[in-house]
Amino acid sequence: MEPTDFYFFVLPLGILIVTLVSLALYLARKEESLYDRELKRLRMMLRSGTIDKKTFERMRIRIKEEIIFAEELQGLHTLLHDKIINQDTYVKLRELLEKAFRQRIKSLVLGI
Repeated sequence: MEPTDFYFFVLPLGILIVTLVSLALYLARKEESLYDRELKRLRMMLRSGTIDKKTFERMRIRIKEEIIFAEELQGLHTLLHDKIINQDTYVKLRELLEKAFRQRIKSLVLGI
């Protein structure tokens, strides 16, 4: 192996590998969940004094409940799309889910 082979083949391949690995690590780190992004935003508001600790806790729990509601609603939509349930059943289950969500939020507001 000559020294010019190192400069023309090995060194560019090494640089390419390092670039691809760093890009993969950067993209993997960037994928945060919606809950994490919202929680980060709430923490910044708490640190700046925009909201107090009690409001922070109430909003944190509310965001968690909303994400759970969205996931359950997506599950219902998947069942409808896969034709496991019909449209009438979907509407009834969605209404029950919305009613349960409203009750959980109401108890959250009254509880804290």
